[in-house]
Amino acid sequence: MKLNLKKPECPNFSSGPTKKPEGWSIKELEIKYLGRYHRSEDVKDYLEKIILKLKQTLKIPKEHKIFLLPGSCTGAMTSVLNSILGKNSITSIIYDYWGQFWYEELKKLNLEVNARKKMDGDLPSLQNIPVNNDVIFVWNATSNGMSISNLSFISNNHKGLVISDLTSAVFACKLPWKILDVSVFSLQKALGAESQKGVVVLSPKAIERLKTNQLKLFDLKNFDFLINTPSLLSFADLEQCIDLCNKNGGLNNNISVCNQNKKILDLWEKNHPYIKYFCQNKKFQSVTPSFFIFKRKLNHKKIFAYLSENKIAYDIQNFRKVRDGIRIWNGPNIKKNDLIALTNWLDWSFNKFV
Repeated sequence: MKLNLKKPECPNFSSGPTKKPEGWSIKELEIKYLGRYHRSEDVKDYLEKIILKLKQTLKIPKEHKIFLLPGSCTGAMTSVLNSILGKNSITSIIYDYWGQFWYEELKKLNLEVNARKKMDGDLPSLQNIPVNNDVIFVWNATSNGMSISNLSFISNNHKGLVISDLTSAVFACKLPWKILDVSVFSLQKALGAESQKGVVVLSPKAIERLKTNQLKLFDLKNFDFLINTPSLLSFADLEQCIDLCNKNGGLNNNISVCNQNKKILDLWEKNHPYIKYFCQNKKFQSVTPSFFIFKRKLNHKKIFAYLSENKIAYDIQNFRKVRDGIRIWNGPNIKKNDLIALTNWLDWSFNKFV
C-alpha cells in the first residue's frame, strides 16, 4: 500500500511559521533598502507603503492606527498589557494555552481580572460580561484548533476596550474591526510571512485610552508606527507575501480556500476509528489549524518521526502544552491535494504503528 501512495508536493504543515505562499521567491525580495537607516525618508515611505498594503488587504478602517513592535505577537501583546490596561476591570476569556498565558501575565501586573475559563474543548460562558470591563481573548487558538467565532457576546453599548490576539485569524477570517479596539497579531501564520515583528492595531477608542494611561512599556503615545529598528529584509518578505495574497484573490480567496481545506479534514475525521476533533462543536472549531486527538492508543511518536524522515509531513505533532494529538495547518497556502495525500499517509501510518 505504501508504494502506491502519492506524497504531498510540500510537506510543510506546521502551524507557524507556515508554508510560504505559492510563487514566493527569495530572488524577488526588494533588497535595495537593506543596510539603510530605517528613518530615512525614502525607507520610511517604503515601510509606510507596505503597512498601507497590509491595512487595505485586511480591510482595517482608515481611522485605526498600526504600530509595529519587536518580539512577534508575544512582544506586541506584552506591550499592550503593560501600556493600555489598568484603568478598568478586565474579563479574561480562556479556552486555550495563550488565553491562559495572557491571564497569568495580567495577574502579575496586579490588575483586577475576572477569568471565564474552560479548557476541555468547549468555550466558557460569555453571558453578562460587564459593559465597563475591558475584555481580552484569543480569536483563533493555534494551540487547540478552536475559535471564538464571532463577537455576538459583546453588547452594542460596551464601554470597555475589546482586546484580541488575532494571530491565526488574520488573513484567514473576516474580522469585525469596528468592534475590536486593540488587535494584536504576527504575520507568520495564514500569510506565510516571517515572524520578526508584532502588529498592534488600535481603534480611536483605544487611542483615547492611551492619552489618559500612565504608560510603562513601549510608550505608544510618543512613537510613530515604528517602535524600534525593524528588519528591512523581513519587510521585503512581508511585501512579497501580501502581493502574492492579493494576486491570488486577497482575503476573500483566503477564506474560501481555508473553508474548502477544512471540509477535506471534516470528511476525513467523520466516523474515523483513530482520531476525532478536540473541539466537537463545529461552531467553535477554527478554520485553521485543525487539532485532532486520539480515540485509541497509537505509537504517535513513531508516526511523526516516520512522516518527517520520509518528507511526507513536518511538524504535525500537538502543541507542547496540550494533550497528545495531530495538529494540521490547513490555511490558504496549503494545497487541497497535499491535504488529501497527508490524510492518506496518516491512515496508512495508523495501521502500521498501532
